[in-house]
Amino acid sequence: MTSSKKKRSQRFKSAMAVISVFTSLGIAAFFILIYYWAGEIYDYQDTVDGAHLPQVDAIVCLAGGRGRIAAAGDLWYRYWEYSQKSGPILEKVPVLYFSGMGPQAKWNIVAKQLRRGVLSAIREESVVIEKESLNTGENALWLSQYAEIHHWRRILLLTSGYHMKRARFIFEQVLKGLDDPIQLETISVYQEPFVPEEWRAGPNGIRVTLIEYLKWVYYRSFWKPAWKGK
Repeated sequence: MTSSKKKRSQRFKSAMAVISVFTSLGIAAFFILIYYWAGEIYDYQDTVDGAHLPQVDAIVCLAGGRGRIAAAGDLWYRYWEYSQKSGPILEKVPVLYFSGMGPQAKWNIVAKQLRRGVLSAIREESVVIEKESLNTGENALWLSQYAEIHHWRRILLLTSGYHMKRARFIFEQVLKGLDDPIQLETISVYQEPFVPEEWRAGPNGIRVTLIEYLKWVYYRSFWKPAWKGK
């Protein structure tokens, strides 16, 4: 190899080394920023505090996360208890609607996760199990179709605290495309082994939060609802 070729080769290697360093620094900076911003997913306010329950047509549980089915059952049971009291407390007990359990979902799978007191009051015909959706966007689209058919006007969305900000955004985007408006209420459940204020304290909190934050960024920036049948 001639001297000039050796020099060009050395310059090329040096340039690639510099590019590699800057690329690594850029990737590191990106993940540092993601780590800093990710707590944004907990920046929201539910419309229902759990103490005062509004009249709704359905409790919509996004059942893909830990403890959500049991929490939805407990919430339904509170409505049922109110309905048993004297006086015009509730017009009706809401339907318990589950989404995100997959095509194999059945009543007996749901029933195994409900508490004994709930099972003593609820009937299978009071429960809807949607089996088609594979993600939160599809959860909202399938729910919107069912809600239109049954003329629902107000629903109460239940999911995990880390998931609620994105879920509420998605459902709002889908529901506003309906001919008849549906009011969306939200109530979050906290079944994770970490609290939102301390998500950085352990690997599970970090993993769940960072993944959910990246999903939130994608849905907020790029996703558009594709209404079925429209």
